[in-house]
Amino acid sequence: MLNSILKLFWANTKKQDDKRIATLTMPKGVYESNDHQYINDGNKYHQLDVYYPEGTTEKLPVIVDIHGGGWMYGDKELNKPYCLTLAKRGNVVFNMSYRLFPEVTPDEQLREIGKALSWIYNNLDNYPCDKKSICLTGDSAGGMLACFTAMLSVSEELRSIYDVEDFKLKFNAVALTSPVPYMDDGSVISVYTKHILGGNSYKTKKWANYVNADQIITLGEMPPTFLVTSSGDILALSQTLKTAKLFEEKGIEHKLMNWDKFDGKALPHVFPILYPESEPSRKTIDEMLAFFKKYAKQEETV
Repeated sequence: MLNSILKLFWANTKKQDDKRIATLTMPKGVYESNDHQYINDGNKYHQLDVYYPEGTTEKLPVIVDIHGGGWMYGDKELNKPYCLTLAKRGNVVFNMSYRLFPEVTPDEQLREIGKALSWIYNNLDNYPCDKKSICLTGDSAGGMLACFTAMLSVSEELRSIYDVEDFKLKFNAVALTSPVPYMDDGSVISVYTKHILGGNSYKTKKWANYVNADQIITLGEMPPTFLVTSSGDILALSQTLKTAKLFEEKGIEHKLMNWDKFDGKALPHVFPILYPESEPSRKTIDEMLAFFKKYAKQEETV
């Protein structure tokens, strides 16, 4: 019954997103290589796209993006305007889909993302990728998946706990926009996120004690992280601030960009992804890319 209600909610969200995306101007001058099957099973949710500026003659920084949607909505098309914007700014961007709840739970999504990252690792030489400058982004539920994926990249123990293959990619830095990396912390949103984990039955899983940010960061060194939220971020403001406080306490390099109002209006949940060409979004993307560049190690070209 609950899943049926949630599907109706996300179906309505899709209608609103379709209307919003139709109003956006897609960046021009970006080459697209679309619909690569990272698991060869014909499933449309096991596809990814690659974007980079047309006419590129040099190696460019790499950004991998994981879309949001409450773990049960969306695909790579949802974040395409945002990813094209990042590519236009001089990056090779990998934009992936993954299967959704209730068909799969987040642990299975992490395994699929690991498969996508293995595909990316094995295909870096097919695109103008600077292999010494690879960063990861994710928003909302995708922010949780990106946070956990970043830790999976550095922790063999966590990969064993979640049964995720070693995808070999290492990230210079990570950006989490309105992330929800606390799946069961007793907060109001935990009513939803615990359901996504599988309800109380998840407690029997090997990963049951590793569903919150403060649990997983004990297993490795989290890469430098850029955090974004806003006063109008009713879904993830508290979780983003909680994550920033955790990183501060644990000495994890990070930067928090917490927007108040812009032109008298509160900025909504994941606003840089929703409207990547708005002024606050452009400023946020500027700061994110500068953060990424700070931790990049440029690959020498001969």
